[in-house]
Amino acid sequence: MNQIKGIFAASMSILNENMTLDVNKTIIHAENLINQGCHGVAIFGSTGQAQLIPISEKINLLNKLSTSKYKDKYLIGSGLNSLGETINLMRI
Repeated sequence: MNQIKGIFAASMSILNENMTLDVNKTIIHAENLINQGCHGVAIFGSTGQAQLIPISEKINLLNKLSTSKYKDKYLIGSGLNSLGETINLMRI
């Protein structure tokens, strides 16, 4: 495993008007942070929004992040209220 170095910004989770996760805008925001000089981005971490997003929407975002040109520059926050759900999320 590579050592993590540099500046990793906490990225926002962008929501639609109906309060669902806007996956594409969330990815665009994260990529913009990297394009502006961050070495990477923390997804679902430190901003407190992660607890408000359903697991199905998190899985959808993780699947799309896995095809991003910056997929090696994301730190994924895995904290959920359930240990079992946290383990299942990290297996994806």
